[in-house]
Amino acid sequence: MRGSIRQRTAGGSYTAYWAITDGGTGKRVQHTKAGFKTKGAAQKHLNVILPKVDAGTWKADQPVTVRQLLIDHWLPAQRTRVRVTTLAQYTGAVDSWVLPYLGAVKVSTLTPKMVTEWQDRLSAERSLSARSVQMSTGFLKAATKYALDNELIGRDLLAGVHRPRSEARTMRVWTPEQSKAFLAATREDRLYPAFALLLGRGLRRGEVAGLQWRNVDLDTGSLRVATTRVLMNGGQAVESGPKTKAGARTIDLDASLVAILRQHRRHQIEEQLKAGEAWQGSGYLFTNELGQPYYPGYFSDAWERRIAALGLPRIRLHDARHSCFSAMVKDGTPIKVVQELAGHASPTITLEVYAHVLPGMAKEAGERMSAQLFG
Repeated sequence: MRGSIRQRTAGGSYTAYWAITDGGTGKRVQHTKAGFKTKGAAQKHLNVILPKVDAGTWKADQPVTVRQLLIDHWLPAQRTRVRVTTLAQYTGAVDSWVLPYLGAVKVSTLTPKMVTEWQDRLSAERSLSARSVQMSTGFLKAATKYALDNELIGRDLLAGVHRPRSEARTMRVWTPEQSKAFLAATREDRLYPAFALLLGRGLRRGEVAGLQWRNVDLDTGSLRVATTRVLMNGGQAVESGPKTKAGARTIDLDASLVAILRQHRRHQIEEQLKAGEAWQGSGYLFTNELGQPYYPGYFSDAWERRIAALGLPRIRLHDARHSCFSAMVKDGTPIKVVQELAGHASPTITLEVYAHVLPGMAKEAGERMSAQLFG
């Protein structure tokens, strides 16, 4: 028997049947897979199974649960592929959003319907954002693909499941005039040098928090983004490397930024002398009065307080980065230059992020060309 399909009851689901020859006894052993909504879906399953049966490579699904797949197989396999902080993010999402709902389910019995109901529950019961539901679904799909590749299951049960769409967060940016007003008002602020780097060179929060003096050369006017200081699940701040290869980059500093950082360095040395033996020299640019690096969230909290006090339009700390690069793009800075400053892997990413600026630029470029040709 090559394979067959049966509908057990009128209007009911379909079951696929196939048989293999047991290598030990020589007997033919029948296997089944039930629960297909259509005959076509059952046939599609057979189309995957039968070539493997003919080649002698088909293996029965292992009785592994979603919990076992994720905890014992998939997450450990990610340790050599992603950063420690990224792995912590994966683990936290799996523990909080996947296992409480699907942990006890046998992987071989997962269905798209189960996943859809789980997604709905995450949104309704946990009030998760579409982005978080999308991320969790991605983990589950990656894990079942891993199970297929490693012969824990005979077919990828979630291959046809799509991650829910998430609406892109609206980017809110300051004009150069607003950024200038903020910097002017915070010139005497302890975090003024950090604000200058955020708005003037578009560094990320983790990059600013992770800057170390050994990666800054004020004589040549450059700094190297080589370490970041980010939050893991549970709120612990850890040092990590840049998220991508492109994120490790050297940034040129003009005379204004060099002067700001020189003054900041002098002030930090004065604090070190004042603290004496209590100084805990960490090597970070931005520290408290005892040399301890700031908790990454401190920068965000300080940012929010300063904006509220000044009455400027409220934007996130990360939008300081967008404000910087939006202004550069609008000013005509080549996309390739912006890409390198931003630490993006390709100009395509830069274009996607700052596409909102381009329509106006195209119009202005067209007007300039017309003035040259027809004026």
